[in-house]
Amino acid sequence: MAAVQRLSCLGLSAALATHLAVGAAFAYHACRVVFNRVPPLSAKALWRMLRVTRPLELAWRALTAPLRSTPSVLLLGEVRCGTTSLASLLRSRLHLVGPFTPWVHPLAEDKESFFFVGHYFRRVSPRLYRLCFPLRVPRWARHALPEPPIVFDGCASHFSAPWAAPLLRRALATPKPLLLVCIREPVAQHVSWWRLEQGSMAWGDAMGLGSEYLGPPSRRGYPPPSFAAAVALSRSEEVCALWREAEALAADGRPLRVLPEWAAPFPNGQLSAFDRMGRYADNIERWLAHFPRECFVFIHLDDLADDPYPTLDLIASKCGQLFGRTPALQPRPPRVPSGHATPRLNAAPSLEPSLEPEPGLLRELAEHYRPHNERLFELIGRDLGWHSDPKYWYYQPPASPRASGEAGD
Repeated sequence: MAAVQRLSCLGLSAALATHLAVGAAFAYHACRVVFNRVPPLSAKALWRMLRVTRPLELAWRALTAPLRSTPSVLLLGEVRCGTTSLASLLRSRLHLVGPFTPWVHPLAEDKESFFFVGHYFRRVSPRLYRLCFPLRVPRWARHALPEPPIVFDGCASHFSAPWAAPLLRRALATPKPLLLVCIREPVAQHVSWWRLEQGSMAWGDAMGLGSEYLGPPSRRGYPPPSFAAAVALSRSEEVCALWREAEALAADGRPLRVLPEWAAPFPNGQLSAFDRMGRYADNIERWLAHFPRECFVFIHLDDLADDPYPTLDLIASKCGQLFGRTPALQPRPPRVPSGHATPRLNAAPSLEPSLEPEPGLLRELAEHYRPHNERLFELIGRDLGWHSDPKYWYYQPPASPRASGEAGD
C-alpha cells in the first residue's frame, strides 16, 4: 500500500511539474505572439495565464497526435463575420463536434483551434494539427460503434493567414473538405475588429502582462494608437512587404513547421491585418488555388442574422454531397422576430469616443473597397448590396447642405 501511495505521489508530482513547465513556456510564448508584449517577470501574471490556458492537456494531445483525426468541415472566417454564432449553430443544430483550443474562454472552446496562426509555440506542422481533434476509432472497432460525428474547426484567423491554405491541404485526410467562408461588409468588419482588439489589449492589461510591446524585428509601430493609424499601418510598404514574404513561406510545397515570430498570428500582429482582411476576393482566390470550387459555401452575416436555417440546411446538404453523410438538422424553433433568430455571441462593444473611427475615414475606406467588393460579388455570383443599402451610409456621397436642410453659402 505504501508503494502505491508513493507511486501516486510521484505521478501527481510529475503531472504538476509538467503543468507548470509547459504552462510557463506557453505563457511566455503567448505573451509575445498573442498579446504582442515582452513577457514580464511576474509570478502573478504567470498564474493568471495558467488559469486561462490548458498546458497539461496540450502536452497530452501533442503526444497522441498521430492517433487523432482531422476535421471535414472548416469554418475559415473572416474574423468578425459571424463565425462564433455559426459555430454554435453547427454544434447545437447539426451536432458537429468542434476542436480543442489551448484557451479557457467560452467563445473559443469547441470552436477554433488557432493552430495554423501559431498559437502552439508557432508550430504549424500539418502532422501536428491532429492534436486538436478527437482520437480515431480503430478499424477493427468501427463496425461495433456508432458512426462518429462530423468534426469541424472554426478558426476564423485561417482565412487571411497567407500560409494556411497549402498547409491545410496537406494536413486534412479528405481532399474535399467543406469550406465555410463568412463575409461581412468590410468597413463594418474593420470597426468590429478594432473594437475587439482593444478589448484583447485590455484583457492583457488585466492579467498583468505589462505595457512593453514588442519592437523590431517582431513588430513595427505596434500597437497603432488609433483606428486611422492601424489602417495606415496595414497599408504601409513595410507591412505589405511582410505579407508578401508571408505568402512565400509555404508556397510551392515548401515545408513549413515553425512560423517566424514576425508572422504569427498575422504579419506584424493582429492590428496590421486590416487591408488584407477587407480584400475578400484576394483571400478566396488563394484558397481556390488549393481546393475545388465545389467545396466552398459563402455565407453573408445578414443571412445568419435574419434566419440561419436556410444556411444550415445548405451546409447539411453539402455535407451529404461531399462526405455521403447528411447531418440531421434540429427542428426549427418557434418563429422569432426577424433579426433575432441568431444570438450575437461575440459582439464587440463600442469604445470611448476618442477611440472610435471618424466618419470621414469610414467613407474613404468604403471607396477603397468598392472595386474589391465588385470583384467579390462577381466571384461568388451574388451582389450583397453593400453599395446601395442605406445602413452602409459611408458608401453614399455626403448630402449637400441644401439637401440636408443646412444653410447654404
